[in-house]
Formats: sequence, structure tokens, C-alpha cells
Amino acid sequence: MRIDNNLNGMLSAGLQLQQNASNIAEIAAVVGDPELGEVSADLLEEIAGQIPEIISYSANAKSIEVQSAVMDRLLDIKA
Repeated sequence: MRIDNNLNGMLSAGLQLQQNASNIAEIAAVVGDPELGEVSADLLEEIAGQIPEIISYSANAKSIEVQSAVMDRLLDIKA
């Protein structure tokens, strides 16, 4: 079992989240009016776009946890 794919997936999701956060900050600085609480469609789209990346990151992390548990069990059985 290898965790390389999961680690690469987590890295990719993390980079995408950083890009989305940068886009959100840029959009919020341009269109957001803190006094009126206005939110643009672009801002909502960027926020919603983070959901798949968060799910991907969490799934890869859980997969690494499961792989670790399986390896621990296999080592226990072998010992």
C-alpha cells in the first residue's frame, strides 16, 4: 500500500484551496461593501467552488488513516 497518491491529492486540493481563497479575497476587495453587506455572484461561486476541494482533502486524509490502521494490523498479525 502506498500513500503517495493520497498525499499528492491532498497537496493538489490544498493548492486549489489557496487559489480559491486568493480569488475570494480579490473579489471581496473589489465588490464587497462591508457597510451594506453586499455579496456578488462571483464571490458565492468561488466559495461554493471550495466544497469539492475540502471533500477531496478530507477523503485523502481519511484514506491515509485507514491505510495506517491496516498496516498496523498487518504488522500485529505478522509479529
